[in-house]
Amino acid sequence: MGTNLDKQIGARLRHFRTKAGLTQAQLAEIACCETSTIAHSEIGKNRISLTLLSKISEILQVELYKFFIPRDPESDEKTLKSINDLLKTASKNQLGLIYDTISNILDLTNIEK
Repeated sequence: MGTNLDKQIGARLRHFRTKAGLTQAQLAEIACCETSTIAHSEIGKNRISLTLLSKISEILQVELYKFFIPRDPESDEKTLKSINDLLKTASKNQLGLIYDTISNILDLTNIEK
């Protein structure tokens, strides 16, 4: 059974593969591995070898380190901008609800750490 890191890498692999418009079978064929290897790696069931991950990073044209971080650093700026744009359209009541919701989510996630 895979670790949390295996699952994180697998999620990133799936993200970058789908962003490239490839199926698991297509990526497996290009990377010269079994489709099940890609599938099991994406769900974190099996640990992907660094050799294969390096090959996949070249195929997908993604820097290798990006498989080891939860999100692209660039996407945080885009996400925050999108959130700010949405907030500009909210009423006072909606802003209050949004604030309470975000506060509760952050409180809950801090408890889990």
